[in-house]
Amino acid sequence: MEKKNHSWQSPSLGRKTTITVYGAEGTPIIAFPDNGGTRTEWEKNGLIDSLAFQLENGHNRVYCIDSYDRESLLNKDVAPRVRINRHRQFEHYIIEEVLPFIAKSSDELFVMTAGVGLGGYHAVNLLLKHPGRIQKAISIGGLFQIRPFMDDYFDDNVYYCNPVEYLPNLDDVRLLDDIKSTDIRLAVTPDDPNLELNYMLSDILRSKAIEHIFDYWIETGDNPWKIRGDILQRHVP
Repeated sequence: MEKKNHSWQSPSLGRKTTITVYGAEGTPIIAFPDNGGTRTEWEKNGLIDSLAFQLENGHNRVYCIDSYDRESLLNKDVAPRVRINRHRQFEHYIIEEVLPFIAKSSDELFVMTAGVGLGGYHAVNLLLKHPGRIQKAISIGGLFQIRPFMDDYFDDNVYYCNPVEYLPNLDDVRLLDDIKSTDIRLAVTPDDPNLELNYMLSDILRSKAIEHIFDYWIETGDNPWKIRGDILQRHVP
């Protein structure tokens, strides 16, 4: 399958950034790595291979990006205020740089996001905040509570980046209607460390009449990435 790297100087992040794109055409998928991982994670752990049919036959195109969680949510060497501000810069990078890059390289208007752990959080959280620009999110064991990364610090940025807090209070009818028109998929396994958080987010979505798929994947094994690849293959058309 086709594989290309694309780099530019990111004004949002203040550094050079690189995206690895797999496939020549098809519905775009922004691929978020697990907690603090890099754009090589999906290929290294078999997730790209799990989508080989879709990629080789022009059904999908995967845009693998680096995580900046180690500079933001996971960075204990800086104050929480700095962590959450860096996280917001990462969100701005996705919306104002990655999405326009995809638009220039693809005729598809339908954009998907997908990820594992904190990557699953990014995939769903960005859809909830920008449902007009992201139409489908697939989370595998998403970590949907960022308060533990903030120590005791709390401000509006923390609140509006924490879906289990802001979503219950969301009353913007237009935004809710836009979210209801999207496709949200939460996949978990019985041994998932974020199982309860996924149940919590599913309950919140249901309370807002937001239809979604909650996939309790009963299969477990010694190779969690193989399971994740099977789940991803099931939820990507």
